Amino acid sequence: MAVYKSKGIVLRSIRYGEADRILDLYTRDAGLVSAIVKGIRRTKSRFGARLEPLSCVEFMAYQGRSLDTVTQAETLRSFHGVREDLARFEAAAGMVGSVRALSGGDEADRRVFNLLYNGLDTIEGCDSGFDAVEAAFGLKLSVLAGYAPQLDACLVCETDLDAAPQPLHFAPGFGGVL
Repeated sequence: MAVYKSKGIVLRSIRYGEADRILDLYTRDAGLVSAIVKGIRRTKSRFGARLEPLSCVEFMAYQGRSLDTVTQAETLRSFHGVREDLARFEAAAGMVGSVRALSGGDEADRRVFNLLYNGLDTIEGCDSGFDAVEAAFGLKLSVLAGYAPQLDACLVCETDLDAAPQPLHFAPGFGGVL
């Protein structure tokens, strides 16, 4: 079993058994990783609150067959303000859901990690406009995943926007301009 150290953002935490949790982390080096943390729910756990959802952590784990096992963790940034405000948390949850939906597994993409980290940082730092941050995040994530809308030409006739005889309109259902 290979031991590794990585930096990741906790996307989800699920109770497992009497004292354990299963985490989904988006890591800088390995993409989406599922890992078990044994004994985290015990009162004298060495992990404490270090592995809460939306926290950026540096952790050490060893690879298992289906789940990795976290042995050490240190919180680098907790994004506490995001978890304490419902509007902020709702926007962050949408961002996390998008990352989980578009992550296919072992595909590491530092750009996605950085985008998520910066998105959480922006939500924590601003006073309003959380929906706009979430929408911008979704668009940027779509571009990174290869689902960018076509904005430079008509989807039907492929006429360049500058040469179009009439104004073109964005059609979200078609993924571009008509």
